[in-house]
Amino acid sequence: MLWKPFVIACALWTFTVGFALAQECNAPNKEVNLDLYSSRSLKSPNEQWEFTSIGPHSADRRAVLYLRNNQNSRSWRIGSLERNGTAFWSEDGKRLFLRDEYAADDTRIRVFDVTGPIPKEIKGLNSRIQRAISAHIPPDKTTQWLYFPRVCFAPNDSSTILLTADAPLDPKRGDGSGTPFRLKLTVNLITLHVDD
Repeated sequence: MLWKPFVIACALWTFTVGFALAQECNAPNKEVNLDLYSSRSLKSPNEQWEFTSIGPHSADRRAVLYLRNNQNSRSWRIGSLERNGTAFWSEDGKRLFLRDEYAADDTRIRVFDVTGPIPKEIKGLNSRIQRAISAHIPPDKTTQWLYFPRVCFAPNDSSTILLTADAPLDPKRGDGSGTPFRLKLTVNLITLHVDD
């Protein structure tokens, strides 16, 4: 019977964290859900750039990702998608966010800056976020998975992203059921500083 209060407390905590982030995070104007087999595209709000995912036409089973500058019609291949994900633009069209759910239990965060003549990925972003999350995990625990259920650019600030990490914890040794673990993070895309 002791588990019931624990479950209720965890549910309330999860709802509170989700509600708090929802207050700060407005849903992107447009986002596109990606999968391995279909082709999708999404123009930036200022229509200067277009993101495209093209389903595989070969046996390597990957969707190829492109960014296209609509002013000069040049395209850049920015990687591939092995499973599924989500992409959306900042309100000012300066940055593209990509949530790459490359495994059933793991997700990678990528952001591309398009303020210059060619798109540039913000390098080191995903590893900084992972290190910030790991710093909060006790040494005797490990994560069951890592997923980001809620992500957005900060209101009127395309240099900051707000996200919630969902990473339930299991004991590293022995038996035990997973315990909920969510962490709310703010990431500065210029300095790559992560606050929790």
